[in-house]
Amino acid sequence: MANKGKNRHLKRLAKSKMLHIPAKKHLWIIKASPGPHADNESMPLLILAREVLKVAKNAKEAKSLISKGEILVDGKARKNLHFGVGLMDVISIPKIKKSYQMFTIAGRLKLNEQSEKDAKLKSCRIMSKQLIGGGKVQLNLHDGKNILIEKEEDRFKVGDTVRITIPGYKVESFIKLEKGANCYIFRGKHSGKIGHLEQIIEQPGGQPSDAKIKVGEAEIITRKDFLFAVSKEFHLN
Repeated sequence: MANKGKNRHLKRLAKSKMLHIPAKKHLWIIKASPGPHADNESMPLLILAREVLKVAKNAKEAKSLISKGEILVDGKARKNLHFGVGLMDVISIPKIKKSYQMFTIAGRLKLNEQSEKDAKLKSCRIMSKQLIGGGKVQLNLHDGKNILIEKEEDRFKVGDTVRITIPGYKVESFIKLEKGANCYIFRGKHSGKIGHLEQIIEQPGGQPSDAKIKVGEAEIITRKDFLFAVSKEFHLN
């Protein structure tokens, strides 16, 4: 009985480096369950409510809020305490009229408060695409969602961003990952920086491509796969 639930909990000192939670001896946090985001790149809903949003004083209050469906992720009530919230997910709490979006900044998961208007759309990065029956194309997105579009409407490439409505998940607009695009770096040592794409640098032998980004007056090199094309108005508080 002593090991019951061992795979779902971990000591704070052993938590993912992306979770910005103070390490306190003898205190335990729950582990994110398998889902749309890798468990080491997501934050369990209970931890989000109690430690980050601070809408609950303790685990009991957090469990009550979540079980009542008072916390929405991408417009849908999530009642699983272990549900992992990750990159670009939109978190809304209708009762207090607050919405947030999850980002990575300097390798940490952090929330950025959103306006009511912004919280109705979510940016998703296209990870892959495939032609399926009936003349449809399936866009496979970074958060596990799949969007179906007509073949004749397909203007997208892997790496492009689609803006989808919440909670309907319909494509509202898109942003091409191309020269001049405004890009947010979501992974690697430059995570959290925003700049303009100057050049995609192809690598020999099928190696991952790099990208040259202009951030202010500086030029940095990062992986192309670490880029998220965003709107010109995009900013982090």
